This record gives sequence, structure tokens and C-alpha cells, in this order.
Amino acid sequence: METRKLQRVGGGTYTVSIPKRWAVQHDLDASSEVHLYAHADGSIVVRSSERDGAALDRIELGVDGDDSALVRRLLRSAYGTGYETVTLRPRESFADETRRAARRTKRGLVGAELVADAADELTLRNLLATGDVSVRQTVVQLQFVACSALRQAAVAFDEDRAADLDRLRERADEADRLFEMIARHFNRSLVSMAEIDRLGVRRPTLFDYYAAAGELAAIAESSVTIGRVADGFSGAIGERLAADVEAAADAAEELVASAAAAVLEGADPTDANEVLADRDDVTAALDRIERAVFDDPDAPFEGTAADARALTRLLDALARTVDHAGAVAAVAMRAAVREGPD
Repeated sequence: METRKLQRVGGGTYTVSIPKRWAVQHDLDASSEVHLYAHADGSIVVRSSERDGAALDRIELGVDGDDSALVRRLLRSAYGTGYETVTLRPRESFADETRRAARRTKRGLVGAELVADAADELTLRNLLATGDVSVRQTVVQLQFVACSALRQAAVAFDEDRAADLDRLRERADEADRLFEMIARHFNRSLVSMAEIDRLGVRRPTLFDYYAAAGELAAIAESSVTIGRVADGFSGAIGERLAADVEAAADAAEELVASAAAAVLEGADPTDANEVLADRDDVTAALDRIERAVFDDPDAPFEGTAADARALTRLLDALARTVDHAGAVAAVAMRAAVREGPD
């Protein structure tokens, strides 16, 4: 870092000098043209390149037209990286199944459209302007989806009801779409400072949202496992144990909601710490259930060996959910410490 004083030139212009070694390192001389960017976070950036973020305008790739998996992964990766347009061209021609795979992939990407779907070209373009995106609101939606998925999975603890696994998978897919959109804008912000201005968030806050969103998407995915496993044995493990597991699942849902709220509402360190303490309490409750079933010979477990294995998988899935919620709360704690006292 170097420190310089602004110098007034004429009536309304200021100049600042840069070290000669910097100019040499960047191939600049007295006649070089540079580009100035003023950003909402208070930074002023001097660039020798013409456009900030121009590298993410478009990309064109050659692929095997019969490789549906590769096409699917390339489209998702290019979208997540932040490209506005990605064009795939086959070495010969795209197979029908490959083109169908591209259409299915497009449906999982918010704001994306296949503008070219032909035997010799697949082009995916983002049609959603950054200025129309609210990252915070997207995290709010993710919070709702994750908590809703956990709530739907928990109905399997009631012996008179069954989890709607198709609906749970839809929730998990929805959460994945929302996270992919956040990841896209986060990755674009690493290349283009103007992306931050258009999103209207500070860079540290965008990272907090990105980190929390990944955990919330994982929670929605874990809910599919919870619903599937719980659906198979809820009436066979004994009323007392089923009630304990259901209570732990309810506590996990409350933990997810409070952890996400701590990130979204800007909790202070004390509030964030309370969420982490709740995480420890739910983890301890799950540990007590596991010890009661597998270490206590007088445990109120009435199921079969298959039920015991299923219960192990269920407790593991709930524990992962709690860990993900704790990771969200840790994001809130870091943000609170970073902001410091009022």
C-alpha cells in the first residue's frame, strides 16, 4: 500500500500520483489510458483493462454431442460461474437425448433460457438482469423452503400420515435452484466490482448470504432423507421414542429458522451465540436418543433390527441438519463480530 495526497488541478479536477514501479509492472506510461470506477462501497478502482467483468460476457465450447452428462454439467457450471451466454457446439451433431438433457438443465436455472436448441448449437442465455435480483430475498425464500421441507418430512413421525417424498424432492430442487442463482451472482462479483453495485449489497454481506444459502440448500436435501427413512418405521419404534425423535426434529426446524434469521436480520454476538447454544442442545438431545437406544438395555425401543438401522440413518440425517443450521449461525456470529459494537 502507498499513501498519496490529492492535488488540485484547475478548477474542478484532482489528481493522484502512482508509484513508478506500479506503472512499469502494469505496462503503463504517461500516454496510457486507464479506466476509473467509483463503487457504492466507497472504493475507487483504476483499471488498465477496458471493461470490468467483460470476461463473463460469453463463452463458446466444443463438446461431444452424444455426452448428455457433460453438456448438463457444462451448462450448470457456466451459469454458476456467471456467464451471460454459453454456446456449446458439437464435433458432429447433438443427439436428441443430449438436447433433452439441455432443456431439463435449463429448467433448473433461474432466469436462464435456451435461445438456440439445434443439432449444431445449444446456447443458454441469462435473461434476468442483476438489478432485478434481491439476494437477501432469495435467502428468505431459501429459509422458507428449508423449514417447509423439514416440516413436511416430520409428518412421517405420525403413524397415521406419510411423507410426500415427491413434494420433498421438489422442495430440494427448488432450494438448489435458489442457491445456484446466489452462487452465480457471488461468482460474478469476484470478477466484476460493478456486480456488487447492481446487487446493492456489500461484498462481505454477499459472502454471508452465499455461505448461508449453501447450508440451507443442504438442509432441504437432508429433509428428503429424513422423510424417506422416517416414513418406514415411525409406528414401530415405540411411542415414547417416536415422541423424542419428533421433538428433536421440531427443534431442528426451529434452529434452522432462528439461524437464518440471525443472518438476515443482523444479530448481535449475544443473539448469534444463543443460536449456537441451541445447536449444542439439539445435538445433545440427539446423542441422548442414540445412547438410549443402543447403549441402554432397558431402552424403550420396540422395533426390529431393520428399524434400528433406519433409526441410525434418521439420527444421522437430523444431526447433519443441525450441523448445517449451526454453520448458518456461525456465519451470523462472524458477521456480528465483523460489524463490531454500535
